[in-house]
Amino acid sequence: MSPIKAVKAAYFSPSGGTKRAAMLLCEQFGLPAEPIDCTCQPAKLPAVIPVAKDELLVLALPVYGGFGPRVEGLFSQLRGQGGPCVILAAYGNRDYENALAAAARQMAEQGFVCVGGIAPITPHVSAPSLGAGRPDEEDMPVFAAFARKVLAACENEPLRPAALPGDADAPRKPLRPTGRSRDKERCNHCGRCVRVCPAGALNELLEVDSEKCINCMACRFACPTYAWQFDTTAVRAWLEENFSARRAVEWFAE
Repeated sequence: MSPIKAVKAAYFSPSGGTKRAAMLLCEQFGLPAEPIDCTCQPAKLPAVIPVAKDELLVLALPVYGGFGPRVEGLFSQLRGQGGPCVILAAYGNRDYENALAAAARQMAEQGFVCVGGIAPITPHVSAPSLGAGRPDEEDMPVFAAFARKVLAACENEPLRPAALPGDADAPRKPLRPTGRSRDKERCNHCGRCVRVCPAGALNELLEVDSEKCINCMACRFACPTYAWQFDTTAVRAWLEENFSARRAVEWFAE
């Protein structure tokens, strides 16, 4: 019998794709699962979110430029007690590069042993045709195989960290430029976009701090009048030309 009694799924998911992938993975463990929504400014979360040693943490993040979201303090509240975690790096069919390695190192520093990592494909925020409908039925046996391996790894004493690909110290690449605009005729100044922006890139005057903005489009998805627009024409064309072939889900576990 696995020593793990429950699962906690902490996710950052402005468009919902990463959350969906995380919860589909949680189903494969056959254990009670608690979602923890970290798609907000970190200061809005409790200062400490404890995870017991007999709980498995699923840390789920979308990939932006080969890493997780560049949000200061993201997932910093999670505190382990030497228990296991797995990293889920969701990406839009291009590549996940260093996201698994970087997140695993952060979780190790916060008291977890990273026993596995998985990189599922989800719809790309800038080119939704890439990864459309995924994870799908074809991906589920892969999720199930990974879950079985993780539960087996959790029986090791002591827990052994998995070797995950990527370089946690690699320099971050700049995000590809995306045109961003707000239709002032449509905007009703409800402030919802300011409240949901996880990077704190919007002020009360609806001005954007381009240094903080990560192009997650949380503002667009939350806007009730569709006032926020992102011109992804160029990046979408580049992605569709170079990364349309279906990629398989990759996973790593001890």
